[in-house]
Order: sequence, then structure tokens, then C-alpha cells
Amino acid sequence: MSKLKPGTRRWIFTLLHIVGFVLLWFVLRGLEWDTFFVLLKTITLWKYLVGLLVLCFVYALKSLRWHLLNRSFGIETTWRMALVFYLSAGFLSVITPGRLGEFAKIYFLKRKYMISIPTATSSVFLDRIWDVLVLSFAAGFSAVFLLVDSGVNAFSLVLIGLLFLVSLMVILVPTLLFTPLLFLVKRFSRVHEKLQEVFRLWNKSRFRNFVTSLTLSSLAFLMLAAIPVLFSHGTAYPILFKSGIGSVSISNILSFLPVTIAGFGTRELVFTEVWKLDGHPKEIALSISTAYFLVTYVGSLVIGGVVYLLNLNHLYRPGEIRKMTGEKS
Repeated sequence: MSKLKPGTRRWIFTLLHIVGFVLLWFVLRGLEWDTFFVLLKTITLWKYLVGLLVLCFVYALKSLRWHLLNRSFGIETTWRMALVFYLSAGFLSVITPGRLGEFAKIYFLKRKYMISIPTATSSVFLDRIWDVLVLSFAAGFSAVFLLVDSGVNAFSLVLIGLLFLVSLMVILVPTLLFTPLLFLVKRFSRVHEKLQEVFRLWNKSRFRNFVTSLTLSSLAFLMLAAIPVLFSHGTAYPILFKSGIGSVSISNILSFLPVTIAGFGTRELVFTEVWKLDGHPKEIALSISTAYFLVTYVGSLVIGGVVYLLNLNHLYRPGEIRKMTGEKS
């Protein structure tokens, strides 16, 4: 399979990510900066600390889900090691331009437990699909309440609903995903063989821990959506929990698209548009989204960075992970 030259890949990567900053420019036009900074200062230190604590619980729930998924694929992780891998992968996602975190989890599993790449990929990919499933359900659920009276953007609601159905069907009936993929790569025997192994493992394990994974994913998301609600508490513009669910779920779905760095542009656009439906000004939406960014991304950087440096830095270097991902492709 032909590969793009490194220079071409960098240009494509740069051009795609410019989209996010273009969106951010449109959002920031006409912003009353004095009001924005006054509102941002009303978010006290204790709220940031509580937000970080909530984020730690979110990581604990997600790593527990991943640990249970690993066990269903025959990977004998411990919850502690899954948490270490999860936090370290989040740290690497923040500091690397290519979102290396998901590849890092595959690499960690392969090195630590001496398993095949298809087995590790199956676990990591299914874990990610659970996030997409819950995010799309939450986005659709909140959009019903946010948009039903206004009658706007019904097309977006349909797309969110389709995303939820696709995610659910991929988990329950992986044949729908893997049959066309296997057909497309059948000329490339090595890729076809690995993909076929991923399909076999996924098909065998898809119903294990289904209810538990759904419960853990839902709890983790609801805790994450509570952070912007917490930040707005005590201001002149407290938001409803449905708005927190809508803004966090939709912005996280858009973060999967390769058009933004650290969610810049898409996150601010979603927060302002969702909260505008409740009559909140742009300044409050942007001040809360900024505080939310500081907790989630700086939290991932600091907490994940400490965990990575104390536990994995001497064993797993980012350069080695990039080398492995290059060999995979």
C-alpha cells in the first residue's frame, strides 16, 4: 500500500487543524473580553480542585471498564495497571500532535503482557467504541430537550441518532463493520490476516461485560458533564444539567474529527451554541468552556504526566511507540 510522504502528511495534518482555529476565530468575534475575564475570575480555586477530583473518578471508572474488557479478551491486566496505562496514554495524547494515546495503550499491552497486536487493538478499539456509544446517546438525548421547542438543527439530531445506532450495532454485530473492511483489504494479506484476527476476537467477546461496560461508561460521562455545571454554580448564569450533557457530549464527539488541536474551536462553538438556547451570553459559555479545558487537559497533562514519569518512562518511550505504529501501517 502506498504511503504519503512525511512532508505531505504534515501539510494535510496542518491544514485540517487550521479548521478548528478558524471556527475559534468566528466564535471569538465580537466577544466582550472584559466581561469574559470577570466571569472567568468568578470560578474559584475550590471548583477547579473539585473538578480535578471528579476527573480522577472518571479515569478510575474508564480504566475499570477497560480492565474488564481486557479480561474478556484474555489479557490478564490488573485495575491498577489499566489505570496507569490509561492515565499515561492520556498524557501522551496531550503532548503529542498525532493523538498518540490510543496507539500507546496498544503498545503498553503488547510490551507488558506479550500479546499480539490484533488482541491489543481489539481491546483498545472496543473501549473507544463504548465512549462513542455513550456520547452519541447523551448528545441525542440532550438535543431532544434542547432543540425540540426551537425546531432548529433537526438534521444534526438525526446524524447523532445514526451515530448512536452505528456504534451500538458495531458492538453487537461486528460483522457489519468487519465484512466491508475485510473486503477492502483482501489484497494486502498481512493487514487482512490481522484484521481477521481482530474480528474473531471481537465477535467472541462482544457480549461479555456488556451491562457493566454500559453502566461504567454512563457514570463516567455523567460525572464529566457535571464539571461545567459545577463551574456555573454561583454565577449569574447557572446552567441546567441537560446543557452540561449536551455541550460536553457534542464537543467530545466533534473532537474525534481531525480538525482541531485539543478541541480548540469545536469545543467553544458547541458550548456557545448549546448555552445560547438557554439564553446564556457568549461570554459565560466561553469562560466555562475555558475552565473546563483547564481541568480536563491540564489535569490529563499533570496527573497523567506524573503517573507516566513514575511508572513507565523508563520502559516506554514515545519514540518507540511511534516506531511501532509506523510498522503497523
